[in-house]
Amino acid sequence: MWALADYVEKGIEVLSQDKDGFFMMCEGGKIDWACHANDAAASIHDTQALADAVQVAIDFAKEHADETLILVTGDHETGGLTIGFAGTDYDTYLDLLENQKISFAKYDSDYVASYKANKTPFETVLADIEKLFGLKAQGEEGDKLVLTAYEMEQLRAAYEKSINGTASSQYDQAEYVLYGTYEPLSVTITHIINNKSGISFTSYSHTGLPVAVLAQGVGSDVFNGYYDNTDIYNKLADLLNIA
Repeated sequence: MWALADYVEKGIEVLSQDKDGFFMMCEGGKIDWACHANDAAASIHDTQALADAVQVAIDFAKEHADETLILVTGDHETGGLTIGFAGTDYDTYLDLLENQKISFAKYDSDYVASYKANKTPFETVLADIEKLFGLKAQGEEGDKLVLTAYEMEQLRAAYEKSINGTASSQYDQAEYVLYGTYEPLSVTITHIINNKSGISFTSYSHTGLPVAVLAQGVGSDVFNGYYDNTDIYNKLADLLNIA
């Protein structure tokens, strides 16, 4: 399967044949999906894929430094990801995220769909969760991936909601805070491993947090400061004398 970097490389190969130059916009859209679903590990992998794609552009720019501008930004922030979770005080254990081997979307399609169809027992689901996310019912003392009684209760309630449709609360608002519009079992798993790592999300939606605009190359100086992201169009149009 092609990575985003492969598409950027092929795009440059094709478009650079135009003697008048080219403009290319590429999006690492899976970052947005993962943050909507509060899947921190997937968002990190998708951000790394975007970084690989940006590197392809940087490598091209080294050979065309006098005529290339590279911009890297986001159209908005999603999810409100923050370092610092109430349950870990000031500590973070970000290496715990390395135990997650699958994204929420892949887990939904390859596992949860089957659980629903076959009414898979909770104990079998727990074995898969340990294999795919590292979270476990038992372990050595000090193993931060061992589920607490509270976390196990959260998982079981989410399992019942996903597999049997059993409400986890009498309040719709409480269920939305717990699961948003996502598969209860999947989002509960990612919430638990996120929180054990010392990070958390505040929303399943876009937030008002500012996003960075990183610029390198010809005309990059005009992208300093704070401005509405729609001004990026105006700044590019001015540089190209097409405003």
